[in-house]
Amino acid sequence: MNSFPWLTIFVVLPISVGSLIFLFPHGGNKVIKWYTICICAFELLLMNYMFSYYFQLDDPLIQLTEDYKWIQFFDCYWRLGIDGFSLGPILLTGFITTLSTLAAQPITRDSRLFHFLMLAMSSGQIGLFSSQDLLLFFIM
Repeated sequence: MNSFPWLTIFVVLPISVGSLIFLFPHGGNKVIKWYTICICAFELLLMNYMFSYYFQLDDPLIQLTEDYKWIQFFDCYWRLGIDGFSLGPILLTGFITTLSTLAAQPITRDSRLFHFLMLAMSSGQIGLFSSQDLLLFFIM
């Protein structure tokens, strides 16, 4: 059993590191694009590492579970976990986000917002596929 919060990192990493895009200058379209590609590729490599070493394909139960008290007042929890059905969509999200960022034509109008929204979409999809709580599912 691994206690490292892998799934939380996959959900939080793209949107938190992607928010630094707004600190880049307006004219640096290539820099912003390659920064986004590096984030996506790093997350995809990290996903492949985590799934190959910590995910057991012969175990049908939910694995890599995380359960944290999130909002005390409403009794909400941050519950993440994956099983065999959500493994494919999570890996596919990482791959397609990297591929679509590579394939995006040079964005001429507000490229910082476009690349941030690509990373936010990736973060939301991974959170959606790994959420185990109904409230967290609808927030994602």
